[in-house]
Amino acid sequence: MTTVKDPPSEARRDAVVAAALTTIRRALVEGQPVTRSHLAHEASVALGEPPGEALKEVDAEAQRLGVSSLL
Repeated sequence: MTTVKDPPSEARRDAVVAAALTTIRRALVEGQPVTRSHLAHEASVALGEPPGEALKEVDAEAQRLGVSSLL
């Protein structure tokens, strides 16, 4: 039996990962500090939501993966 993945959920998880990696890249390559506001901005761009809502989604994924709350 083949498992069917939920495309919107997978795409949203990918957007959260892209936001986190973009934030890390900017810190490593450009020397930009890693801050909540930078992560919220990147998540907002990736998810197409207001920064506060996007950060909640990042937090939910982090907790799903066993990372303590970011909020």
